[in-house]
Amino acid sequence: MSPTTEQAAERRDGIGQAPPRSPVSTVRQALRLTRTEFTLIHRYRTALFFVLFPLFFVGIAVISQGESPVPGVDLAELSLAGTPAVIAMMIGVMHVSNIYAARREQLILKRFRASGVAPAALFGATTLSVVAVVAVLTAVVAAVLAAGFDRLPADPVMVAATVLVTTVTMALLGAASTRFARNAESAQMISMLPFLVLYLSSGLMLPLEVLPEGLATAARLLPMAPAVELLRAGYLGLDVFGGVPGADPASGIELWTAALPSAAVVLVWAALAVLSLRYFRWDPRQPK
Repeated sequence: MSPTTEQAAERRDGIGQAPPRSPVSTVRQALRLTRTEFTLIHRYRTALFFVLFPLFFVGIAVISQGESPVPGVDLAELSLAGTPAVIAMMIGVMHVSNIYAARREQLILKRFRASGVAPAALFGATTLSVVAVVAVLTAVVAAVLAAGFDRLPADPVMVAATVLVTTVTMALLGAASTRFARNAESAQMISMLPFLVLYLSSGLMLPLEVLPEGLATAARLLPMAPAVELLRAGYLGLDVFGGVPGADPASGIELWTAALPSAAVVLVWAALAVLSLRYFRWDPRQPK
């Protein structure tokens, strides 16, 4: 038998062939795509704007003036403590909705789906990049509080957990909201509505105590107000749940017990954000 005939027989029998490549896990796909997300943030000017603009709210909090409703706590300090929630909301809702709408319009999402990339990897990569950016900006807020007010988190675990869950929730809600957007431009306009509603209901721009009881209750059922309360409680070591005036010192189990209602609202919104991805549109030509 000639060498050529032997090679043909080996190929037919599967001898000498390279072993089939094992599929890439969803986790590895997400990590690889996360690196790409960071590159795109650096190159994409609109994304860079959404990432850096939250520092404007940090500046507003720093120059806040007026009488603080919490004795012994500066008004600027009180505002800064809740600012990471706004940072997470702005980047999650506005940046994520913009990039997903743009990628869907350019058929990038459709090609990803056709190439076998798991949806969990795509959403995971975007969420991981947003979490990293929010973590850096939260560190900036922490540095300002430490340097300007000599304030360190009374409960770092509560602060870190709130930032993480809020960021994930907002990133997923931002992705889900693109179902109502035709392109990136309309996504930017549509995202303004939830941004304004959530910011106005957060208790940062306008204290919830000055609102009618019904509106204040409704605001506390939205994700931002409970997140701000958790951050303030974690930073200041005060029971601010249900209202800042008259907040009492609390720590440990006592503080976490008081935080349970607000934490439950935040976790419910996180679950709703995950469920909302079932209605995500991958193709711009899909019917609404």
